[in-house]
Amino acid sequence: MLITFFSISLIINSCREDGDWDNVGADRYSFTIDRDKDFIEKGVGEKNQLKYNINPSYKFEAFEMTFKYTSNLNGVLYLNGVVLEQNKEYILTKQNNIFEYIGNVSGTHNVKIITSNIKGYSKEENFELKYGVSEFIHTYQGGNGDLHQGDPSYYVMKIVPGQGQPTSGYKIKFVSYTGEIKMNDIVVQTGQEYDLPNIDNFKITLTTNQVGQGALHYTLKNATVSKDFSIQQDIKQKQIIVESMDISNTIVSPNSAMSLIGIVRKSPINTNTVVQYKTWVSASSNNNTNGIQSTNNTYIPYSLGPNGSFAYNFNAIESGNYTYNIQFKDEFGNESDVKSYTVKVENSLSITTPPTVTVSLQRTASHLGGNNFQFDIRHKYLHTILGVGAQASTGNGISKVIFELNFNYEGQTISKTYTYNYNSFPADINLAGTNTNDGYQLGAWIGGSPSHQINAYNGNFTVYIYDKHNNVVQQTGSTVVNIL
Repeated sequence: MLITFFSISLIINSCREDGDWDNVGADRYSFTIDRDKDFIEKGVGEKNQLKYNINPSYKFEAFEMTFKYTSNLNGVLYLNGVVLEQNKEYILTKQNNIFEYIGNVSGTHNVKIITSNIKGYSKEENFELKYGVSEFIHTYQGGNGDLHQGDPSYYVMKIVPGQGQPTSGYKIKFVSYTGEIKMNDIVVQTGQEYDLPNIDNFKITLTTNQVGQGALHYTLKNATVSKDFSIQQDIKQKQIIVESMDISNTIVSPNSAMSLIGIVRKSPINTNTVVQYKTWVSASSNNNTNGIQSTNNTYIPYSLGPNGSFAYNFNAIESGNYTYNIQFKDEFGNESDVKSYTVKVENSLSITTPPTVTVSLQRTASHLGGNNFQFDIRHKYLHTILGVGAQASTGNGISKVIFELNFNYEGQTISKTYTYNYNSFPADINLAGTNTNDGYQLGAWIGGSPSHQINAYNGNFTVYIYDKHNNVVQQTGSTVVNIL
């Protein structure tokens, strides 16, 4: 008996554990409803606003959601200004919603909203909304469609006195609102009462920078009765979008100019073209975040050009590999996505063929004729043969080559400089075998044939290679003297 009981207990526990696993799977597609629960009694024909926010355990957009509603009494339910039919299924397109209900008869209106997703999970919410005969009825129109921060929303209001009730002497008090309130285009303050000389038509304008759900709370009263009202809003965040942003080059040389050119758009579009931008280096191979010019992560004001055009010029400074970033901000503090670029600043100006310098000198001895042994002896500098090869990186170019050289002749140092300019900035050059063709006579004597031999020996040289940004590489060597 003991063994049998133990087996049964084991089976029961196993089943319970299996059931727990099933619940975990169901929770993946569940959701809760964040909603209003307490409602003050309204006069017949007045509007109740019902907050109805979906809090799913998954990303809201992942699965389609639908809803339908019923009411036990005569009334109308609205969503986004659209009249909804009872027992008709609608797609719920937004995660945060504000339903509006108007009761057309006195009594307690039991409004039931059932929401489901395509995974079979559903929730039912019941709202008890009391309607009765009131001394006056307050209605308004407006505030439909998407509301965005910084944009005004308009509401046209009226008060309808009940039978036998006064038609004048009404006042409005704005209790609270995070933003600016205007009544009939004049700014008003919270905590103050204002007369309503025309209860058939008065306009309220609301403007707020606060994103999310909020409400205007206000009170209407006459000489005998005071009633509280509210207008709920769901304010959407404006966006600043970088539609395109192209960098001029991602492989550059030090001290070279760079640019970022693109299109920046505000959504929704408005007439304010002022934005802020910032740039910064977030990573560098040389631990120098100033290796490329930037705003050092500080926002700078900028007025966008036609169609949102943007242009920013900056300079590469020091060799290294960098992550360069740009970001934008609008007048409400909303930031764009960060655009990042990998930039290689390389001093790739290099000497590819070792430089050589050879100076050619010549001694000639011409017999003067007759029976004497006199000769016309001359020393000549014939030319210098130069050689060097160099290459610059893509987008760069070589601007000039300078040879500075010297050699010793007859105890004197003779110095020469040769400059070769390249206005077309070629990516590479090769001066192998370049003849300077600048010969001249060094000296002349009359003497015997073996006299006045050339006394010269090697010197030194330095070659300088410049790129179009005036960066330079150099190399030294020995000037070879060749006596012919």
